[in-house]
Amino acid sequence: MENTVVQFILDNIFLFLPLAITGIIITLILFFTGKKENISPPEELTSDNKTLFNIRINVYVLVYLFIWIMMIIIGVLSHFLIPTLVGGTIAVIPLIALILIEYTSKKSKVL
Repeated sequence: MENTVVQFILDNIFLFLPLAITGIIITLILFFTGKKENISPPEELTSDNKTLFNIRINVYVLVYLFIWIMMIIIGVLSHFLIPTLVGGTIAVIPLIALILIEYTSKKSKVL
């Protein structure tokens, strides 16, 4: 049995080498034979903020908050308390970053 991933790849080099070469050749063929489409840029840009009952809500924050709450509920009901707390703490970092970015962008002035 192999001890490391590198040793496994070196032992099976004749299996991985044709796969790698085929992937590189297909990537180059697709890169050079692709055609650029002339797509006009969208004229109307919509905001991520929606108003619900006179409260302005960012859709991405709301969806991420829903996913985070469901993750916490499923973890607690499954009796995985420590993994739920660790995973929930790590998963809340982007949510906090989204809220902080929105808060700081409100305070900055556009010149």
